[in-house]
Amino acid sequence: MPEQASASKGGATDKRLHLVPDEVVEVGRMEAVRRYDILDTPPDGAFDRVAALAARLFDVPVATVTVVDEDRIWFKAAHGLDGVSEIGRDPGLCGSAVLRDDALVIPDTLLDDVACGNPLVTGPLGVRFYAAAPITTADGHKLGTVNVLDTKPRSITSDQTATLTDLAAIVMDEMELRLSALRTVRQEQRAAEAERSAREQAERDKAAIASFASTLQRTLLPPALPTVPGLELACHYHTASRSMPRSPPKPAASQPTLRLPPNPRIRPTDAHGPTREFPLNRLRFP
Repeated sequence: MPEQASASKGGATDKRLHLVPDEVVEVGRMEAVRRYDILDTPPDGAFDRVAALAARLFDVPVATVTVVDEDRIWFKAAHGLDGVSEIGRDPGLCGSAVLRDDALVIPDTLLDDVACGNPLVTGPLGVRFYAAAPITTADGHKLGTVNVLDTKPRSITSDQTATLTDLAAIVMDEMELRLSALRTVRQEQRAAEAERSAREQAERDKAAIASFASTLQRTLLPPALPTVPGLELACHYHTASRSMPRSPPKPAASQPTLRLPPNPRIRPTDAHGPTREFPLNRLRFP
């Protein structure tokens, strides 16, 4: 059963209310707060519903979901506490509840040696009843609290205290889901950034290769080919081949030329018949 602060002003108050944060524990707790990246974020419907549900279950005018920073208490959700987003980390209420492993219940704040000096008690709000359950991570760090406050003294049962602890666990589950979503988004952003960087590097490499190729071409080849006399004429010259037709050979100068009359006729003698004539130009030689 959670321990309640003594209602007797002259009696012994819960000793744990007077504890200051252990330096090593506080460093680890603040690292956890930063890991969840919850401070100064916009309102969230899930946390607002938890605060409204706590107010209805406990029939109190004010219920809050807080995250305890180094020097302030920031309200992630505040039901019945309009216009207030944070308060100082004064001891007695949230600042003391975050140091505990179990729920803190103060039936009457004016009868508590520490809580009676808290600004929420001495200020216009005039808190007289306070109960809170720590929002605890899986590795034991207290990020903040789920609180219910009233302007008149009262007490709650152990079942109601257990309900408050369950609400704090629901808030912790919601923070875990939020952290998982943040990690997914950040991984996608890193992947997109890596892809963009790789694409830009590929474009730079392409431009560098093109520039190098252009420089290499200008180095190996002159801007214009040199002028060589006869080069244009030589490009039209082709060597002879067997498939090309040959012109008939010219007769040698020493070879005699046979000249015949236009229509010579020969008269061969045939012993067995009359003499016949035929044109010489009909002869065919092999």
